[in-house]
Amino acid sequence: MPRLHRKFWWIVALGCALWLLWMTLRPNPQVAGNLEILTTPAAARGISAFWLIDIAGNIVVFVPLGASVALALDEGRRRWLWGTLAGLALSVVIETLQGLTSSRVSSLADVALNTTGAAVGAGFVVFILPYLKTIAYCVFHGGLLKKYGIRNTKCVIHRKK
Repeated sequence: MPRLHRKFWWIVALGCALWLLWMTLRPNPQVAGNLEILTTPAAARGISAFWLIDIAGNIVVFVPLGASVALALDEGRRRWLWGTLAGLALSVVIETLQGLTSSRVSSLADVALNTTGAAVGAGFVVFILPYLKTIAYCVFHGGLLKKYGIRNTKCVIHRKK
């Protein structure tokens, strides 16, 4: 990837990290008030606020960090590891700072969920993104060909060496 693109993704990663710090270090009542727009409709559909925010939310908010760190690095599968480790490191910092404030609660479960989110984001970039064009072709063209009974067509995903 060109150097300019990598700089862009480092800026995105920094923006993600700063946003995550801002979002997670505000007082709990303020955060809960801001999230009512999500929790109220979810509660009306029987989805608990705990599941939505504490489980899914902790995973989802770290996906962009893992993805942007993986995109900022050179090619290779180690990018998944570095994107995951970036999520782990930031999560440990956040939970440590939350433990030092009276208005927040620190949790090892949050570290695990946040790290999972970063791993999902980095994993998408490393393991799925390079093959999206081929996957889309296989789904749309290969699937349509089979639907109409056209045989002897192969849809093979080629790996870069």
